[in-house]
Amino acid sequence: MAKNLRFGFCGSGRFAAECLSIIAQKAIPEWVVTNAPRPSGRGLHLQNTPVFEKAEVLGLKTRTTSKLSADAETIEWIMSDIPDLILVIDFGHMIKEPLLNMAPLGCINIHPSMLPAYRGSAPVQRAIMDGLKETGVTIFRLDEGMDSGPILSQIPVIISDEDDTASLLIKTCSAGCEKLLEFLLHIPSENWEFIPQAEAGASTAPKIDKSEGKIEWDESSINILNKIRALSVSPGTYCEHNGKRLRIHKALSVFGCDSPGKLTGIEEGFPVIACGKGFLKLIEVQPEGKKVQKADEWIRGSRMKVGDILH
Repeated sequence: MAKNLRFGFCGSGRFAAECLSIIAQKAIPEWVVTNAPRPSGRGLHLQNTPVFEKAEVLGLKTRTTSKLSADAETIEWIMSDIPDLILVIDFGHMIKEPLLNMAPLGCINIHPSMLPAYRGSAPVQRAIMDGLKETGVTIFRLDEGMDSGPILSQIPVIISDEDDTASLLIKTCSAGCEKLLEFLLHIPSENWEFIPQAEAGASTAPKIDKSEGKIEWDESSINILNKIRALSVSPGTYCEHNGKRLRIHKALSVFGCDSPGKLTGIEEGFPVIACGKGFLKLIEVQPEGKKVQKADEWIRGSRMKVGDILH
């Protein structure tokens, strides 16, 4: 039986919050460091990170920072109680010395891809956009590079046709946390084996730009559908109708051929739009300034006719 390892937790986003929730069911971090509140929404009200809110619910000792590498007080706060390792998950900060190797076991990360593939901030979105049927999760130790440190463990994860970014993040999070807990609770740290990453097969998954959500109807229906699955929640996938933005939240790919962007017909009440290859049946949309609605409801009030074009 491994001794109980003491660990800190650095994280900010929803993926990190989900990881913290799962890990804390069996192992409690000594402390949590997360991003400081940031202005959000139309009113620019300060909003705490998902990790801060989760840590508050769990009653964990928590500290916020705007830039950890330049925050001497927070670094000193961590140094006053150095754990065996520090989990750094979905944090949004480049980890540098002295934090990088401050803990005896270093900084450990859960990354939702099979490294060295999809290094970067958007591995799940990029995997779905690329049409992958399988991805994975990697547990590794941070070094000075970007997601390039030695690997402790990897777990493959299947991507189903129904998966979107939200569901795949939950899948990879669950798989990664379950494996990490095995190491934290049952495998003595002297038996942990870190394998250097190979550079063969390395690829990057850069942050998603809002412009990538624009639907280009001359692409294939499969490619457009993959983009919707990956980006519909954030930053959003969209086209234009009557000069206004129309967000596409859900759709289905169907066979057919016609002029890209053209409303080719109505199937069971739902609009069917031609793509460069195949058709896209719209299921849920969101007209500019309105709430998400079923596409059959939208098409009835849109005055759009068969033969009209979405841009």
